[in-house]
Amino acid sequence: MEAKDIHKEMLPMYGEHCLSRQAIHNWVQKFSEGRTSIEDEHRAGRPVEIATPEMYRQQPKEFYAAGFQGLLKRWDKCLNLYGYYVEK
Repeated sequence: MEAKDIHKEMLPMYGEHCLSRQAIHNWVQKFSEGRTSIEDEHRAGRPVEIATPEMYRQQPKEFYAAGFQGLLKRWDKCLNLYGYYVEK
């Protein structure tokens, strides 16, 4: 089956959330080359775990407080410099 035909079948089911024709074409090509799974393959630089709500709950409150304070400082600098602010 061609990608355009698969897209025509998927579009009524998924509507605006449907994969693009190009994405479907890419998957069709991968499967025609022997791929057998839709799971992402491991690649360098990719995290081996995902963040979960439990992981966020385990962070100490100081972790978030420090992050918010840093954002407020940068926001204040940006506003006081009329948007011309770059931090290196």
